[in-house]
Amino acid sequence: MPTIRPYQPRDKENVRNVCMMTGPAADDPYGPARLFELTNYCDYYVECEPECCFVVANDSDEAVGYIFGCADYGRYRERFLRDYAPKLKELPLFKRAMCQASVRTPKLFAKKHPAHLHINILEPYQRIGMGSRLMEALTAKLREGGVPGVCLGMGSHNVKAGNFYRKCGFKKLLHLPGVMYLGLEL
Repeated sequence: MPTIRPYQPRDKENVRNVCMMTGPAADDPYGPARLFELTNYCDYYVECEPECCFVVANDSDEAVGYIFGCADYGRYRERFLRDYAPKLKELPLFKRAMCQASVRTPKLFAKKHPAHLHINILEPYQRIGMGSRLMEALTAKLREGGVPGVCLGMGSHNVKAGNFYRKCGFKKLLHLPGVMYLGLEL
């Protein structure tokens, strides 16, 4: 039976593998940049805020899903821009604008919702409700720390993910080019 538990250092490689499953197809022209983006997510959270990371562990206690939550979106944004921005110039204009929009959340939004989430779970575990349980675990942890709200950026056409997060208490607050921002008041 899969379980939810806090992230442990030994999970890093499995978490990275799960993350990469959301990465580019072989014929994706944005593949290298997308792969860099996913790697950056993993490395940032597991290195900077491991206490706010949870995993879904299978019967062998291997990570098959994760949710990362940084309590300080501003700090994440600074690192992301520093590490990722130089690669943006290699992208077509529309993709570049989309990537930039994903880290240019207006100050008011970021102030009310300073935490940031990134979640991915292998499909079989999604079907048995592990995503909802992960959300509950992380939002409880952030609430304990006095975080007032969570900011979530996702692709604007990801209807399935949008419905999942709305069910968890998120509401649509802001729409920038290519990015839907959802917020959860804690």
